[in-house]
Order: sequence, then C-alpha cells, then structure tokens
Amino acid sequence: MKSLRFPCALARLALAFGLALAGTAVLAPRPAAAQETPAAAPARDTTQNAALRAFLDCNDFGCDEEFLVSEMKWVNWMRDRLDADFHLLVTTLRTGSGGREFTVVALGQRRFAGRADTLTFVTNPNDAEDTIRRALLRTMGQLLLPYAARGPLGSLLSVSYTAPTTGEGAAPPPARDKWDFWTFSLSANGFLNGESRQSFRNGWFDVNANRTTEAWKIRVSGNSSYDESRFTFALDSVTDTTIVALQRSWSTSAMAVRSLGDHWSAGGRIGAQRADFNNLELGTSAAAAVEWDYYPYKDFARRKLAVLYTVGMRSFQYQQVTIYDRLRETRPVHTLDVTLAARQKWGEANVTVYGSQFLDGLKYYSAGVSGGVNVRLGRGFSFNIDGSLSRVRDQLFLERGDASQSEVLTRLRALQTNYRYFTFFGVRYQFGSIFNSVVNPRFGNIDGGRGFSVSF
Repeated sequence: MKSLRFPCALARLALAFGLALAGTAVLAPRPAAAQETPAAAPARDTTQNAALRAFLDCNDFGCDEEFLVSEMKWVNWMRDRLDADFHLLVTTLRTGSGGREFTVVALGQRRFAGRADTLTFVTNPNDAEDTIRRALLRTMGQLLLPYAARGPLGSLLSVSYTAPTTGEGAAPPPARDKWDFWTFSLSANGFLNGESRQSFRNGWFDVNANRTTEAWKIRVSGNSSYDESRFTFALDSVTDTTIVALQRSWSTSAMAVRSLGDHWSAGGRIGAQRADFNNLELGTSAAAAVEWDYYPYKDFARRKLAVLYTVGMRSFQYQQVTIYDRLRETRPVHTLDVTLAARQKWGEANVTVYGSQFLDGLKYYSAGVSGGVNVRLGRGFSFNIDGSLSRVRDQLFLERGDASQSEVLTRLRALQTNYRYFTFFGVRYQFGSIFNSVVNPRFGNIDGGRGFSVSF
C-alpha cells in the first residue's frame, strides 16, 4: 500500500493543525449539558452561581451589551427574562437640546416579584458613546446593588463616592442658559458608489433649530437632497447608451406646540416643499392641530394612546399638467392619527391608524394602518412583525400621460395606485445555556471587518 504524500508544506501544516484541534477536542473536559431551568448553573464557584440574576432589555443607542456584561461581573446575566431575578427595562426620550433621557426600570421577578425601582439620567448631544454607556452602567449598578449586597457577593462589593466640585455637600448653582433652551444643528452627507457601467451619487443637507421646555415645543427644520443614478448598456455590439435618473427635493417646516396639562396639547405647523418624484414644483401648507393622550405624557417611553387631529390648507404648483388638467390648486384638508404603543416585559408593540381627506372633495382621501410587534412568547421564543397597509385615493399630483419604461424602472415619477403595503416578519428560538455573562471578542472580524469609517 502506497503511503500518502503531500505536495507542499502548506498541506502538511494544515494536517498538523487539524490533528491538533482533534487532540484538543478529545483531551478537553466535556462541558456540562445545556439546561433550560433556573436550577442549572455554569461550572463556576458556588458564590458566583448564587449571585443576582438579571436580564437586560435595551435596544436603544448607548446600550453596549458586551461592555455592560463584561463590567458588571457581580451579576449573572440571563439569556431569557424568565430566568432572571430582575428584568432591566431601558427606554429613552430625546431631549430639547438633542440629548437623551434614559429611564432604567428594575422589575423584580421570582423571589423579588412585586418590586420595581426606577432611575433616570440625561445625556448631552455631544457626549461620547463611552460616556453614555458608563452612565448607563452606573445607573444599572445603583439599582441592583441594594439587592446584590444582601447576597453571597455582598462582602466583595464596595461603594465609591465622588464629591461635588462646588464644595462638600453643596448644591450646584442654578443653571444659566444663554441660548434660552434653543439648540441648532447642521449636517451634510454624501454617498458615492459605482462600477464601470453604473454609478450612484447622493447628497443631503439638513438644518434644524429646536426649543423645548415644559410649556412649549418649537421646531424649525429644512433639508435638501440630490440623487443621481447612471446606467450604461449596449444597444448593439458597437453602440452604448446611458440613462441618467435624477431626483431633487427640498422641504422646510416650522411647528409650535403648547402644553395644556398632562393629557392635552395644541399647536400649529406650516411648511413648504419641492419634489421631482411627485411632480411638485412648490407645495405649501398650514394647519392647526390638537392632541390628546389617554396616558400622562410622562409615561410616553413605556405606553401611549394618543389621538392627533389637524385641519388646514394645502397649495400645489405642479411641474407638468396633472391627470386632472391642473397646474396649480389650493384645497382644505384634515387628518386624523390614532397611535397605541407599549414597551413592557413581554416585548414592545406600536400601531397607528391614520387618514387624510380633502374637505372640498371628500372622495379624495387616503387611510391606512402601520405598526410593529416584537413579543417574547415563551422561554427563548420570540416573534416580530412590522408593516403597513394603506388605501390611496388622493394622488392629485400625478403627471398626465404614460410613464416611459426607463421612468418606471428608475423610479423617476410616481405611478397611479389604489393601495400600498409593506411587511416584514420573523421568528427566533434560542435554547441551551441560560447564562449570558461571558464576553469573548476574539476573531470578531473574521466574517467581515473590511469597511472603513471615521466619526467625530
């Protein structure tokens, strides 16, 4: 029998590497079988096994789960909320200055059932990601520490205190705001992508001014975009042709809202816009609005049932004659939106029923429903669905005449339709170890990591 021969050193190295892995697998101790019940624990010392168990429920900016898990080693992190002593629910709201208010709720379960503690903190719009995640880490620790201190790790925990810079125990002086709560932002973005026979260019500019207080909410904004696509293809063996798809748009708006208690608010909005896709050379609007929320506004991050009604005027100047033989028109219009949203231990859900109608032509209207649900149905099992469905009867802007094939394929103009829909759904089932306390960053970019980005 002939012996096997390897044509190169690389093949011999690969064989040696494979044998080494096989030997490691044989000699390594077998891990404990995966468990699905809270009674199971990983092979660690009994003190750590009896530590507080927590489940982190946070999908917002600043929730660096790997960082939080690796820093809070005195907590056993669970993969499923049903195995945890505390369900940490994190929600955020944008503040008037452009920062965020984080609300962290520790909901007791199992032996701590019935307990619920809440802490909040506010970040600045220019805070670094590390600053935000460390503030969240500190807040989570403050919530769990009183309970962990009574456990087996209590003697290993310590508390630190940073004295205020204004003097021992002194309260900081009242804040002076030379901007009177106004914040401003400017942003510009560009995108380039291409090959030898196709290319894409996009530019976007945005400007915003906001003033948010307990009594008033004022927003002024404007944006402009440029979108160009080029496609080159062969007409025959010697002739090429190029199709250029160009879309330009801009819009500006101003809104003022007055708080009228915990459940009511009223205000108005004006705006102007231009959009090639919708055959709109210039569109202007003005409307008054009123909103009622069944729940107090302070509960917005966790639950909401709001009704918003607007009534006003819209004016249109079209680029081309419409299917109704119009180049310009002005019409009264009203809208109604009803929104139900909740974020609880079982997951999150939101649904909005909306409609708009021209008051001088009631047959011209649109109505629809949109929303999403992400529900934890059981241990390790979750389901999510997002989508929208609308009835369309108000396309007054449609250009007269049939669209060419290139206009349809490159989406240069809107097409007549009676409905629109969108949906996305998914299901996820995870089983095995109930623990989620180990972070291992090795080979983190083996499946990618070829991108490049710079942020300031």
